[in-house]
Amino acid sequence: MVEVIEYCGLFLWLIYLFLFFRREIGRKNKYAKEYTKELIVKKPFHIIRIDSLFFLLVYLLYSNFADDRVLPYLYVIIVLTNIVYVGYDITDNYKNDKKKDRKDLIYYSGAIVLALIVFGYMLISKNLINTCILSLVLNMFVPLYVWAMKIILQKRA
Repeated sequence: MVEVIEYCGLFLWLIYLFLFFRREIGRKNKYAKEYTKELIVKKPFHIIRIDSLFFLLVYLLYSNFADDRVLPYLYVIIVLTNIVYVGYDITDNYKNDKKKDRKDLIYYSGAIVLALIVFGYMLISKNLINTCILSLVLNMFVPLYVWAMKIILQKRA
């Protein structure tokens, strides 16, 4: 039963990853004028998410003293919480963002690469607890990736 929860958690994380990228791309499009190099100084928490850091710290703290059979349930709760949060944020702030730009596919390719990294690590290590930790760490850097890609694409244009 625990293995089923572990795989369900990773499947839910995959859904969350694409929703998170959708939100960050919407944020990039909505606040295009603010998405400059100065954003890291003005609003550093738009680059590295504090909520992702908090969930990572909770998971790491709990993994030090909890039974390994309980950790997949905690991971599923964390991912479900993130899905609900991002879902509300998308519907509240980015629901009118109907335009689809072909350039946005570059950002989604990053989501595919992150998913391949996590699932590749899972197949190689066969340690789902460390895979969960890796996915939570990568969640923190999704906004950084979108911001960096925006800066790189601005220079090319």
